[in-house]
Amino acid sequence: MNINQKFIAQRDSQGGDDGVIPLINVVFLMLIFFMVAGQIQKADPIQITPPNSINEQRPEAEPNVMMVVGSDGEMYLNDDLVVLEDVESRLTQLFDSAADQDAFWVQIKADGALNIESLRPLFSEIRAAGLTKVSIATQLGQGDAQ
Repeated sequence: MNINQKFIAQRDSQGGDDGVIPLINVVFLMLIFFMVAGQIQKADPIQITPPNSINEQRPEAEPNVMMVVGSDGEMYLNDDLVVLEDVESRLTQLFDSAADQDAFWVQIKADGALNIESLRPLFSEIRAAGLTKVSIATQLGQGDAQ
């Protein structure tokens, strides 16, 4: 029993916090790692599944305007809910206020369940606004590309 009391007295005299300092160091290292290695990306206003594509090319710059079109036809222009009739005027305002109008482009994130015919009115509104640089966001196909 004397030996146990001796070790308890020795532990109490040292403070007992020596085991916590390495744990704090590990937690801070993990925090720094996840801050550096993690990628934070803005979420879309509605959940969509882009259509599949075999094209692996990605744009070099961020689009000036991001349009998100849900499977039910709901449209968002830069995270603001819009109706089809307002798209032309909103795009014209954004284009006129752009610093570099030559590099101005629109990206459309449409749900893969939509067919191209349902997007035709949207393309007409974009063309009516005078914009010609438009891309559709896709995801790399999961199946075999033939």
